[in-house]
Amino acid sequence: MPEVSRSLYFPKTAKVEIHEIRDGIYRISGFVDDYGITFNQFLVNDEQPTLIHTGPIGMYEQIEQKVKEVIPLEKLAYVAFLHFESDEWGGMEFLKAPRARLVCSDLSSKLNLTGWANVPADHTSFWDNETLSTGRRKFRFIMTPHVHHWDSMMIFEETTKSLFPSDLFIQPGNNKPVMSDDLSDNMIKLYQAVGIFASEKPVRQTVERLAKLRPEMIYPMHGSCFDSSLFSKYAHALMKNQFAYTGMLLGQKLEVS
Repeated sequence: MPEVSRSLYFPKTAKVEIHEIRDGIYRISGFVDDYGITFNQFLVNDEQPTLIHTGPIGMYEQIEQKVKEVIPLEKLAYVAFLHFESDEWGGMEFLKAPRARLVCSDLSSKLNLTGWANVPADHTSFWDNETLSTGRRKFRFIMTPHVHHWDSMMIFEETTKSLFPSDLFIQPGNNKPVMSDDLSDNMIKLYQAVGIFASEKPVRQTVERLAKLRPEMIYPMHGSCFDSSLFSKYAHALMKNQFAYTGMLLGQKLEVS
């Protein structure tokens, strides 16, 4: 059986950087060379500051330090994860923010935060179209099942028209915090190699719904942020190309009959 080092997915040596993208929204990002992608977290500074994703366990101490460059950690009010996966909230064990409340989808709550040892039971869950106000901001929660997990959701911040789509609109490489180049072809190739989507259908249904929101800035979990001028190109690529699972999983071929 092949041995997998925890440092591969939880790299303590990854260099984490922080950049304010727009309107008090900060991208905290570390590039993981083994995967060829960035792992992004987003701090939304408001009366009740919110951290979207915590990053994997090995990166969290650096991520925490970047949060403290903007606000005292004790001021952090919410920590949101958009599906149950270690890069979404693997760092929670190290969270030393006594006021912070865990936020997740209703499915994540029912499926993953009940019945597990050492998993915080005190949290707030949201269903489709429910909202959370943090002062000047209003977060709308969008249920997106099978994009890419059963419990997946996204967040749309209505006052700034900011979309936090988790693993949708991924881009490989260690690119700039905000990208003006169209990397949608790279996105499709990565999805084909990784195999995270069993079907194109739920993804395309979600893309159509997101387009109606007219987001002005998109904050993917992996890759660069981009504005509305590129949104249509990424959306078009997902609507017109095949990218669902065909036997490739993390770049390895699985023989299927």
